[in-house]
Amino acid sequence: MESVLFSIDQLSHRYADDTIALKSLSLTIKQGKKIALLGNNGAGKSTLFLHLNGILQPTSGKIYFKGKEVAYNRKALLSLRRQVGIVFQDPDSQLFSASVIQDISFGPKNLGLSNEKVLERVEWAMEQTETAVLKDKPTHFLSLGQKKRVAIAGVLAMDPEVIILDEPTAGLDAYYSKQIMNVLNIIQKQQKTIILSTHDVNLAYEWADEVVVMHDGEVLCHSDPVTVFQQEEIIKKAHLDTPWVMEMFQALVEGKVISSDEAIAQNKEELFQKIRFNNMKILQ
Repeated sequence: MESVLFSIDQLSHRYADDTIALKSLSLTIKQGKKIALLGNNGAGKSTLFLHLNGILQPTSGKIYFKGKEVAYNRKALLSLRRQVGIVFQDPDSQLFSASVIQDISFGPKNLGLSNEKVLERVEWAMEQTETAVLKDKPTHFLSLGQKKRVAIAGVLAMDPEVIILDEPTAGLDAYYSKQIMNVLNIIQKQQKTIILSTHDVNLAYEWADEVVVMHDGEVLCHSDPVTVFQQEEIIKKAHLDTPWVMEMFQALVEGKVISSDEAIAQNKEELFQKIRFNNMKILQ
């Protein structure tokens, strides 16, 4: 049975300028899942993330982590942040040390670990993110893609159970975006829970176990990717597009290239396999 990590109950947040960012939002996040948050700018994704890490406090509503209500005293927040790491959209807001290895070491050092354990954590995090070759470089000399991988390594070195990433592929070309997603797939295989926000519907559709669609501070839909993107009215309301794999699959079904009885393909490999299989049936 999958255990629940976060249970969010009627969460609302109003900023000091009276902007209402979250409106009675309720959501359950289970352990070990890859979860993608979708929504247009201003949907509340980043605000939700800052609540999961304890950076923001609810205006109303409650957040439970592993069955216990999140408290906002120093001891409770330190414990939460050791278990829930967040990687911000702009890595420059997260990287501040003179060199890569100093930056990645900062978190585990502040956990009070021995020098040997810190080094072990840092080397492991650099191996996972392929940043070992950058360890002596000044952080301000890195490319955007390198900075994002170093920021992820800094969170990984803390060994949290949950890793939250705000737009991890924003501003990256296809090569670096693929590198970042490969890193996340490696991490998730180690029983980590990964929650990311993105504007890329194709990434969310092909990568995630679950998709959460947000709009105007509310959750419109939360389910598996195929079920979510079949909700045409919700996709339209959230100003999202249909993933190209799903569109292509539907076009092939309409053209009788693929049987309508086939399960909907969730990535291009599945789509090509279905095309090849149906072609072989025709040739026979």
